[in-house]
Amino acid sequence: MDPAQIMQRLDEALKLTDAQKAQIADISKKQVDQVRALRAKIQDLQNAAHDQIRALLTIDQQVKFDAMPRPGPGRPPPGPSGPRGLEGPAGLGTPPPPPSAPPM
Repeated sequence: MDPAQIMQRLDEALKLTDAQKAQIADISKKQVDQVRALRAKIQDLQNAAHDQIRALLTIDQQVKFDAMPRPGPGRPPPGPSGPRGLEGPAGLGTPPPPPSAPPM
């Protein structure tokens, strides 16, 4: 949910004053900026780990490694631990329940 939607929900539920709206807008902007900075830091860490792993590989392995898809933002790594893998939604450790049959 984006900051504007959050503000709208809070205002509808709480009837915020203009001063409260301004303060909440400032808080939301700071949070968005902090999240962007964290995402950039995470990307830097992932790139550094990728480079370190690649440096350990032989030339033939590097060619294969370079052809492999890299997990990106919002994409889980391949394998059973992803959100739709063997460990259930978001890797919570239990498989999702089977869909229930429609009533007859």
